[in-house]
Amino acid sequence: MKKYLKILTAMVISSSTLIGVSLLNKITKIHAVSKNLLEKDKTKEFEWRFGNIKYRKKGHGNPILLVHSLEVASSSEEWFKVIDNLAKTHTVYTIDLIGCGLSEKPFMTYTNHIFSQLISDFIKVVIGKRTTVITSGNSSSFVISACDNDSTLFEKIILVSPEKLSNGHLIPGKRARTYKAILCTSILGTLLYNIAVYKINIKHNIKQNFYKKEKFTDDMLDKCYEAAHRGLSPKSLYSSLVCFYTKNNIKFELSQIDNSIIIFEGRFNRDSSDITKEYVKINPAIEAVIIDDSKKYPHIENEKEFLKALNIYL
Repeated sequence: MKKYLKILTAMVISSSTLIGVSLLNKITKIHAVSKNLLEKDKTKEFEWRFGNIKYRKKGHGNPILLVHSLEVASSSEEWFKVIDNLAKTHTVYTIDLIGCGLSEKPFMTYTNHIFSQLISDFIKVVIGKRTTVITSGNSSSFVISACDNDSTLFEKIILVSPEKLSNGHLIPGKRARTYKAILCTSILGTLLYNIAVYKINIKHNIKQNFYKKEKFTDDMLDKCYEAAHRGLSPKSLYSSLVCFYTKNNIKFELSQIDNSIIIFEGRFNRDSSDITKEYVKINPAIEAVIIDDSKKYPHIENEKEFLKALNIYL
């Protein structure tokens, strides 16, 4: 009898714990999206085969597509300091990548190929003409892949703080696949995800990429926090990122591209000089621009110098 009571007690405690964690997960999500900051401006919708994509269009002239960095807390809001200026002379499209921001976040494994196809399809269907694409961070890899697949869609490619080419060699191992499986569970996986994208953790991870920490404001943090919790399954992108499913070796593709490629780096961005040399070694035609007083996000930290340099190439 005592044995059964112990088992029953253990079951009650376990059930209570699961209910408590589940409730905590729901409260966290509700709190994160409560300010509704990402929907302050009207968006358009591109009905793509993997999910609906939210984007904004502004201005008139030759098209520019702004592609934010591929992170769970990222969205098209990353470009807020440069959109209005660019829209004076160009038609500017800002897109929330699938799994990010206001776009759909389906439960699936996200790969470099999926994002490459999204960029190509968006230019074909929505923009409809050759486009200059400006990317941020690790989005550089799938834009390069998209251009190699169909260079006629692209005018120029501008890579802002691209990731190391050597990162493309990272592949999912056994531990990665196990961790991804855990993250996919409804209660424990969501709890682990919520810890990873806890507001303090987002603040720490992003601020370390700023030369002037005060440039990363509380409003920007709130938008990042909201972006990380919106949608059906935001943790699906996170699991694909941390387990290297989005990585791709683009060295050969980069060497084949004849389109004009320019790299913009913040002067104080870690390994920026080595990264630029790595790209130029593969494709000697690549040009490089250094923006003062900035690290990974020169378009946020020093937008005036960034725009001044950018206008030379547009």
